[in-house]
Amino acid sequence: MSDRTRREFIRTITALLAASKTGLGGASILSGRGKTGEDPDRVQAPAPDYSRWNGIQMSPHTMLYQGIDRCLDLLAEEAAVNVIMPYSHAFHTSTLGKPVNSLASHFGEEKRDFRGIVPSIWVRHNEEFFSNTSLRPRPTDPDLEFAENDLFQELLEPARERGMKIFPRVLEASGAHIENFDRVRTVDAYGNRGRHACFSHPEYREFWAACVRDMFTNYELDGFQWGAERMGPLMNVVLPWNDDAPTCYCEHCLARVEDANIDPERAKEGFTKLYEYVRGLIDGEPEPAEGVFTIFLRHLIQYPEILSWQYQFRLSREELQRDIYNAIKEIKPDAEVGWHVDHQPSSWDMVFRAEMSYEEMAPHSDFIKLILYHEVLAPRIRSWYLERFQRTILRELSLKQSLQIYYALFGYDSEKEPALEDMRSQGFSPNYVYRETKRSVASAGGATDIIAGIGIDVPGSPPDHPDRVYEATLGAFEGGARGILISREYEEMEVENLAAVGRAVREWESR
Repeated sequence: MSDRTRREFIRTITALLAASKTGLGGASILSGRGKTGEDPDRVQAPAPDYSRWNGIQMSPHTMLYQGIDRCLDLLAEEAAVNVIMPYSHAFHTSTLGKPVNSLASHFGEEKRDFRGIVPSIWVRHNEEFFSNTSLRPRPTDPDLEFAENDLFQELLEPARERGMKIFPRVLEASGAHIENFDRVRTVDAYGNRGRHACFSHPEYREFWAACVRDMFTNYELDGFQWGAERMGPLMNVVLPWNDDAPTCYCEHCLARVEDANIDPERAKEGFTKLYEYVRGLIDGEPEPAEGVFTIFLRHLIQYPEILSWQYQFRLSREELQRDIYNAIKEIKPDAEVGWHVDHQPSSWDMVFRAEMSYEEMAPHSDFIKLILYHEVLAPRIRSWYLERFQRTILRELSLKQSLQIYYALFGYDSEKEPALEDMRSQGFSPNYVYRETKRSVASAGGATDIIAGIGIDVPGSPPDHPDRVYEATLGAFEGGARGILISREYEEMEVENLAAVGRAVREWESR
């Protein structure tokens, strides 16, 4: 069978399957709503069944490099994908291009290094939507590779022909690609400007609302996913990624906490004392005679404003996400809008879990996508959780003791998951995906959908095996997930592992 014949066969089968599931009327059952009043001349999806969806994350430049048709055919045939999720704004630094030797083998022998030579913004923005904020997406350098491509316009017809929906995604990061970003930076407890934007700043919130209004007005899109991979101030103090002081104490945060009857000066004093205490532990100062963890608790007891301030940080992020949700729904009510929850809050940040259930996020969440990367979780827990906590408030515990407490508190089976000495070479089992999905579905209480992010060939993980990928995918569905999102990036994924996802999806659908 020639490549062309094979592609036509795949498209025909996809359309036939779609028709058999939706009936002759062809109305989409996404979220139980059909589309009405659309321009009949526009390209229409063959309306497959999205009661369960199987999506994939991908960097736009790799789709264009491989060729959209070839890329989508591979995903349909091997992985049974029906939702494509490319970046619209590739602000997260890990998405700006991979070195030659990190591209998966299905890209062929002639591999390219795209670092620093591809755009960070993949949509064409219109000035009229940004009248209520001074922030603007920085114009794309026309000399960059693929700068002339209008990805989401070019992707529309090929995706529709294959019964695939299109969800842009964003991972918020620094302001390198946003004009006037200094206006919205956080302010730390010492009065210094931080590296990120403040979630409470009205101009930053309006910037993202403007971006999505523009996109959903000028492109035919089916959904959207937004995420911000940053911890709250408390966890960034006790489990630090960096040396940054706690934030944010800008005028907008001060006003919101005063409205919540929180004393901002007490909160600043308490956070500053806790931060300096933890920094002293990291820098090797003598441990207090009363105990390291005891003094940590004393800070929280003497300054309850620390926890109150932490909760306001979480609420401010939820409010920004609510603004994005409402902006999209005003334009396209049947679009599905959801949130990326990164690996720390999905699998080891107890503060995040305690602050809010997924059910409480449901009023502004059609779905919540969780990172559940089973293979890479073990080395991450070893380096990012156990070892960093031992430098701060859990230094009185051995790493083995801390690991056993972690397994117990998070509900993971220590008999199935790796021992401490194996965590650099052995991943978590697929059982972790099942357990974490089941817990998340319970937290959502039926009010919003849970999507499991299944990690494939994630850098830093032990080697993936198709059988474990297959088991993890089935585990997500068995745990109650509405669907999965194949992650981290398409350019990293080997075909045999994509095929393992497809095998699991098709088996589940046949049950």
